[in-house]
Amino acid sequence: MFREGSPIAYDAPAELKKWPSLKGQRQKDRGPPYLVYNGTLAECVRELMAKPIKGISLYDIMTRPQAAFDQAVLSPGDAAEIAMRKDFPKD
Repeated sequence: MFREGSPIAYDAPAELKKWPSLKGQRQKDRGPPYLVYNGTLAECVRELMAKPIKGISLYDIMTRPQAAFDQAVLSPGDAAEIAMRKDFPKD
């Protein structure tokens, strides 16, 4: 998913959003996702990774595409991959 060797701007603006849900399943027909956290990409990744694993699939991170990735919506799997990068800021 990510282009090797391409840097990620962890300080880029981002939003953590949660989809309306029922019994742990996304309900896309119940409206758009709502804002949970507004900050940098690194902060949103940290916020998402702190959520209980049981409901993590209900979240997405919205940010601008970068050289390392070409989509504006990052899934929880994408966020986990970002968090494991060697250059991810730990604080």
